[in-house]
Amino acid sequence: MSIQLIASDIDGTFLNDQRDFDHARFQAQLDELNRRHIKFVVASGNQMAHCQEVFADVKGDMTFVAEDGALTMEQGKILDDNPLKPALLRDAIEYLLTTPAFKDAKIILSSQHRAFTNMEKSGSDWSSSAYFYSQLTAVDHFKDITDPIYKIDTHWTNLEDVREQAAMLKRDLGGDLGSVMSGFNGIDITMPHVTKAYGLQQLQELWKVSMDETMAFGDTQNDEAMLKHARLGYAMKNAEQEALDATDLITPLDNNDSGVLDMIDRVLSGEIA
Repeated sequence: MSIQLIASDIDGTFLNDQRDFDHARFQAQLDELNRRHIKFVVASGNQMAHCQEVFADVKGDMTFVAEDGALTMEQGKILDDNPLKPALLRDAIEYLLTTPAFKDAKIILSSQHRAFTNMEKSGSDWSSSAYFYSQLTAVDHFKDITDPIYKIDTHWTNLEDVREQAAMLKRDLGGDLGSVMSGFNGIDITMPHVTKAYGLQQLQELWKVSMDETMAFGDTQNDEAMLKHARLGYAMKNAEQEALDATDLITPLDNNDSGVLDMIDRVLSGEIA
């Protein structure tokens, strides 16, 4: 069956290490995808506002699955949203703030248009985090936040490997909340059913597109479920081991050589069907 839906992660996948992509090349590709009625989906762990900013100068029909699948939008319309339930959000924050293994963790609560953090503006992580989060706001505590929160981003400044902390979260949170490593030494906490695969499945059902007609690209653990939910689920050549373990398919080129755009060209030329 021919490809009718292409989904791609952003960081380490669609973007190069300079956080950019070939805009003219992708615009031409998207024009052709739209002409052929092939859906293009941005599937990211990032905040919705940031995802939209990355593609702000691209014109055409694109759909955004943000916050690891917790929020899906198309043409400015919310198709599906799954914020953290307030009681679960409070419990998760309490756990992170009182568990010794998470003592030095930086915490960011992500809503659609804003984000709230225990980081200080003078801290070394502020500028890098502000790139990913629109209207990042430092708060003394998280008690008075009323925005729907889609994801808790937990990360560390000096930890290169958070697998131990990720395993601890899965063990201690049980089935009440979901957690997944997201790259950049971070762990995302969401509602338990939320994954990029969940977001993709909602779109497949809406558009009547099968897994056999779906192609996906990713590079970290939070892409694992999505890669398994597409017939052509590709780990990037530069992917982390968790993504590589999820599929037998690997892109010939890495993110710094426009690996996703190369594969889209192969679809459009008929080399991949």
